[in-house]
Amino acid sequence: MELEISVEDLLNKHRIESDRVEFKASWNPDDIYHSVCAFANDYDNVGGGYILIGVEECKGIAVRPVKGIEDYEIDAIQKEIVGYNNSMVPAFFPRIILEEVDGKNILVLWVMTGAGRPYKAPDHVTSKKNKKLYYYIRYASSSVRANAEQERELLNMTNHVPFDLRPNYQATEDDISVPLLIEHLKKTKSRLAKQVLQRGVMEILGDMQLLVGPLEQRYLTNVNLMMFCESPDR
Repeated sequence: MELEISVEDLLNKHRIESDRVEFKASWNPDDIYHSVCAFANDYDNVGGGYILIGVEECKGIAVRPVKGIEDYEIDAIQKEIVGYNNSMVPAFFPRIILEEVDGKNILVLWVMTGAGRPYKAPDHVTSKKNKKLYYYIRYASSSVRANAEQERELLNMTNHVPFDLRPNYQATEDDISVPLLIEHLKKTKSRLAKQVLQRGVMEILGDMQLLVGPLEQRYLTNVNLMMFCESPDR
């Protein structure tokens, strides 16, 4: 799994709004899953966000060199993530990307707008029983519990999926311009740019979370046609 955007751009908050990036010095699932829930709910329709684990921050700026995550911790954390994903209602699965920065490992949770929003997350995902579930949203650069009015808005958003995130059932892989896709990935300094020809368009778009539907029947979302089609008016 690769990031669509350069990890250095995330660390420096370049090419992406600063409130869509969170730095976490260590693995703290109770706090982190409030942010996973908030990014998945995407209250302001900005496209979710990124949580970088193993990166300390000072006044919103990443501390370099990064703190990192020990090798022996990585597998255990990834296994815990799977369990905590299922503790959300409905279950939600952010993409997990392992990156090497400053000679150390960090984990990036890439949280796109959830197709099943709104989502609730436990107040304490690590609790063994009596978990209380709440809606969380982003407010400025923080993940906060939604109030009653915000909850109503979240529920109303369920029936108002943005046009660019809707599946296009007539579109096929042939409608995608490979040069346009590669050009975009190069501009974002993504390593995916070098993988398009080897892995294929659909695999790359899957990594970019621009497909919807089950694995056996994936559909292009409208944003693909708006960005990577030579004749989007079709």
